[in-house]
Amino acid sequence: MVSDFTIRPATLDDAPTLAALGAQTFRETFEAICSSQDLANFLADAYGDAIQRTELADPFRPALVLEAEGRPVGFAQLRLGHREPCVTGVRPVELQRIYVLREAHGSGFGAALMEASVIQARAWGADVLWLGVWEHNDRALAFYARQGFREAGDHVFQIGQQIDRDLILVKDLS
Repeated sequence: MVSDFTIRPATLDDAPTLAALGAQTFRETFEAICSSQDLANFLADAYGDAIQRTELADPFRPALVLEAEGRPVGFAQLRLGHREPCVTGVRPVELQRIYVLREAHGSGFGAALMEASVIQARAWGADVLWLGVWEHNDRALAFYARQGFREAGDHVFQIGQQIDRDLILVKDLS
């Protein structure tokens, strides 16, 4: 585990960094199961610089950047005001993204980002933190179980022509 890391709020200047991290981590997870064209189109639509800048400008979608030894290796993004029907709670917060580069897996960075996300959600008065995760992402599912999440439902996640099932996981913050 690397002890020299920081987690800080993302700024508009971080848009290219989040775009690159998002695209790389998503590609690392899904390139083996998606057509290259579907994946390329999805990444352009979901992680372009302009998209990240728009999301970062939204006060209801703040992000946290994790830097290790001076370089970004992960980020988390929260989203207020959005929920799936299966998510209960009076004031839920979505953990829309929590990504760590594959090279940094096992470093404790995911747990550090999760802790920072939980602290932020509680500061907003959230009583539930929720997220969607691909049903076959065993590593992520095990991580979320260790973090206290439980399954609450599911939804469809589409990458081009490919339709997948994401599990909706929730963590009680009360």
